[in-house]
Amino acid sequence: MPSPRQLLRSLCLLPMLLGSCSEVAFEPVNARPLDPPGIYRSWWAEVEACADIRAAFERVSWYEADRLINRETGTEHVGAWWPPHTIYVDSGYLLFEGGVKHEMLHDLLQTHDHSSPLFSRCAGV
Repeated sequence: MPSPRQLLRSLCLLPMLLGSCSEVAFEPVNARPLDPPGIYRSWWAEVEACADIRAAFERVSWYEADRLINRETGTEHVGAWWPPHTIYVDSGYLLFEGGVKHEMLHDLLQTHDHSSPLFSRCAGV
């Protein structure tokens, strides 16, 4: 099975079908599959209700990483979402509700764009 990094590189070779590949700037350090904590289902349901969007929680592939670094800016992040349904969470923030909900909302909206007021209303960040 390809690593998440290899998968991202492959996806970016597709001719613009998936939009920008700016997310490739993120480097998940020591990423590994994550069995999402049970509270994530409750948070997912809350974000769904707030955004008025329904989608199967099971569609998301979850990963935990020791660090999530934006290689372009050098900044670290709590979480990262990659289309279509992959969420990375920094291992130090697995139970940080606002950060996890933020990534869930990216998945529900299927966008990296932060212009939606739903981010402040539904993710609390």
